[in-house]
Order: sequence, then structure tokens, then C-alpha cells
Amino acid sequence: MKTGAALAALILLAVLTGAVVLPTSDPAPAGAPTPVRDYLLEHGLHETGAVNLVAAVYLGYRLYDTLGEAIVLLLAVSAILFVLESER
Repeated sequence: MKTGAALAALILLAVLTGAVVLPTSDPAPAGAPTPVRDYLLEHGLHETGAVNLVAAVYLGYRLYDTLGEAIVLLLAVSAILFVLESER
């Protein structure tokens, strides 16, 4: 029984590792320009007004995504607090 659980854990670990590593591997050669990078370098300051391009991407282009993540986190914490309070 323990061997089967260990084998299942190893298979799960291999699948999760592949799911994380494969999409993040960059097939392009080092230093190769990308269309998104070039667009942000050319238009980022003008479109967002942010001098820092990291802040421009985070708060300008991905604002709704960031806001959605904050709402999901707030709902998760609220649900956990609700469940913990109802058990008392």
C-alpha cells in the first residue's frame, strides 16, 4: 500500500513539474527580440504614463487581472474566516 502511494506521489510530482517547466521554457535564442517586448518598449511610456515599465505592465495593462486576483483572495479569506467562525 505504501509503495502504491509513493508511486502515485512521484507520478503526480512529475506531471506537475512538467506542467510548470514546459510552458516556462523559452525556445527562442537568448537576446532574440519578441513582438510584445518591442511593443512595450515603444508604446509603454506613452500609453500608461509610467516611467517604470514593470509598473506599467502590472498596473496599466494587467490592472483588471490584478484586481480580479485581489477579489478572489479577499473572497477566499472571507470564506475561511466564515467557516472558522461558524465552527465555534
